[in-house]
Amino acid sequence: MKSDKVKLPIKGWIGTVYVLLSVILVPWTIYLGATLPRHHLSAHWDVSWTGLDIALVLTILATGILAYTRSKWIIIVSSTVGSLLLVDVWFDVISERRGLLLRESIILAIFIELPLSFTSYYIAYKA
Repeated sequence: MKSDKVKLPIKGWIGTVYVLLSVILVPWTIYLGATLPRHHLSAHWDVSWTGLDIALVLTILATGILAYTRSKWIIIVSSTVGSLLLVDVWFDVISERRGLLLRESIILAIFIELPLSFTSYYIAYKA
């Protein structure tokens, strides 16, 4: 019988990092759900953003757990994290008008979201 475990070339800390990231994203998601305007050129703007962040929380948490258990399912889930982060970057940057919020979106994209996206794809590739 084939093993459900994979050998990740990445150390065990990756599971901890992904679980912590999902925990950090929970208050951010709650904040967004409470503060985003209900309408922003489209109905249910707040639900769309909050839903995307909930999906990120769940897939980042699942990646962390699957890294701990060394499950082969990490390939699918970490690829999903990478894709969701790219979608998040795209809409964060494109939907902001000029000014401070646009600069903040670009900085977050360059230093947090894109590196985490590429790391997630790397995990999937190596698994």
